[in-house]
Amino acid sequence: MIDVWDSVLNACNSFANWVISEITFNTPVWYINYFLWLILISAIVFGLEVLIPWRKTQSIIRRDFWKDFQYMFLNFYVFAFFLTGFYALFGELISFLGIRIENLVVFDLMKLPLWLGLLIFFIVNDFVQWFTHFLLHKVHFFWLFHKVHHSVK
Repeated sequence: MIDVWDSVLNACNSFANWVISEITFNTPVWYINYFLWLILISAIVFGLEVLIPWRKTQSIIRRDFWKDFQYMFLNFYVFAFFLTGFYALFGELISFLGIRIENLVVFDLMKLPLWLGLLIFFIVNDFVQWFTHFLLHKVHFFWLFHKVHHSVK
């Protein structure tokens, strides 16, 4: 049992170290830094919202703007931190049951042509994000956390 928790703690510790390397811009090459891309893409979207606003009467720096800005960064990192621990726990569980993670793979995207692998990845990823958001609204326990995101005016 201790090995299981060691695995979970090691996974969470590795994730925390990765986050620190991201926010301190200490990644091997700039273009793999998720934090940097989040900032750049957010700046572009913000610029587009200023130039072509969806709500014409909304001020540029609206009420709760900074709270929404904080959620944008915290949502990914906090949620991913807990998912990292869950995945480590899940990996230990299936290992205990004698199942190798490779046996759960339907097909290997790396063996497909790059364009097809990316297309499948983005379609599956988009579905997973949609379904996760759907569950955040439909499962009461998840909604208790997610509703904070909807409190921004």
